[in-house]
Amino acid sequence: MKLSLFIGCLTIAFVWGQQLPPDIDKCQAGDAICIAKTITYILQSYPKGIPSIGLDAVDAISFQNVIVSRMESSKLDLKFHTLTVRGFENTTVLDAKGFDADIPRVFELSAFTPLLRLEGEYETQGILLTMPIQGRGQALVELKDCQFRCKVRAVEDQRLDGKRYLEIPKVKCLVDVQSMHINFDNLFNNKDLSDTMNDLANNNWFEIWKTLRKGINSALDQVSGTILRRVAKKFSYDDFFQE
Repeated sequence: MKLSLFIGCLTIAFVWGQQLPPDIDKCQAGDAICIAKTITYILQSYPKGIPSIGLDAVDAISFQNVIVSRMESSKLDLKFHTLTVRGFENTTVLDAKGFDADIPRVFELSAFTPLLRLEGEYETQGILLTMPIQGRGQALVELKDCQFRCKVRAVEDQRLDGKRYLEIPKVKCLVDVQSMHINFDNLFNNKDLSDTMNDLANNNWFEIWKTLRKGINSALDQVSGTILRRVAKKFSYDDFFQE
C-alpha cells in the first residue's frame, strides 16, 4: 500500500512538473497568432529557460567544434572550437504554422531577432576578399536585424502516459541579416594586420556574409534544433494547448 502510494505521488509530481508556468497562456490548436505570441513570451520572459519542460537557457547557448566554412565549397576554412550564441531571448516570433490538433509532418516558424552575437575561439586559413588570411584566437560576429524562416520536421511519438510527444529529425533555418560586424583577434599573429583586415571585412560585410552565410545558417540550425529537441523530449505536444 505504501509503495503504491509512493509511486502514485511520484507520477503526479512528474506530470505536474512538466506543466507550463501559470503565467504562460495556452492557445487553441491551430491559433497561429496566439501560438506565435506565446512562444515569444516564453523566449523573452524566461531567458534562463524552464527546466520543468526541458527548455534550457536561450540567452547564451554554447557549442564546440562548429564548422562555418570549408575550403571545398569556398576558399576559406573557418572553425569555432568553442562557440556561444547570444541574443535569442530578444526574439519575436512573427508566424507559427502547423501547430494543429493533428500533428503535421512539418512546422514552420518565422521570427525576428534584433541582434545575435556569435563569440568564441576560432581558427581560420584560406582566402578572404582575394587576400590570404590565417589566424587563431577569439572572435566576435554580430548579426543585426535577423529575419528567420525555419522548417521543423516532426514525427509523432506516442508514449505510455497516453500523451503525444514529438521527435524532431531535422530543423532547417534560413536567416537574412541587414548588417554584420566581425572582429577576429590575432589574425596573422599581428594586431595591426588584424585591425586592418577586420576593417576591410566590415567595409565589405555583404561579401563576407555571402561567404559565411551557409555555415552560419548551419550553426543556427544546430542551435534551434538543440532547443526544440530538448523541449520535445520532455514536454508533450498535447500539454502545449488548451484542453
